[in-house]
Amino acid sequence: MEKSISYWNNLAVEAIHDEESFTELYEHFFPRVYKFIYAKTSDAEISDEIISRTFMKMFENLKNYNPNRAAFSTWFFQIALNELKMYWRSKSYRGEHEESWDEEFNPAAPDYEEPEKKILQAEMQEKIREALEKLPERERKIIEMTYWLNYPPRKIAEVLDLKPNTVSVILKRAKNSLKNLLS
Repeated sequence: MEKSISYWNNLAVEAIHDEESFTELYEHFFPRVYKFIYAKTSDAEISDEIISRTFMKMFENLKNYNPNRAAFSTWFFQIALNELKMYWRSKSYRGEHEESWDEEFNPAAPDYEEPEKKILQAEMQEKIREALEKLPERERKIIEMTYWLNYPPRKIAEVLDLKPNTVSVILKRAKNSLKNLLS
């Protein structure tokens, strides 16, 4: 059976001074965070680099983790997201992806890569992030598990110690709240 959020929160606090607790956190969260990062990069080498930095940041800042402010998984995934953003902004990312144009290459960007659409997409992502932060923690957690970790309601129910129907109701409520916040 999946361990509860409070179990991982408490383990994170213990991991500050206990190597076994840190190892358990690492073994549990590594595949989940790696899957999240790989889904964003589609590149194993880049994902390896980002996951390494993510765990280093987590280790360095574990003493600052406060379980009363957020679930450990939320806190940790935010570190991963920040590392991913920092990588995309870095010169190394731009340098690695600059390629010379082939003579037959058509430099016109596909619709989804047009600058205006990228800006609109980035603005929408920021609005969604801000709206998610306004949701109660339980609703935010269910959204994250549904869309980041691709957990079905049954698995979310196990993790959060709820009934699957309750998870579905909370998810629907959270989606409606997001829709209202975004409109």
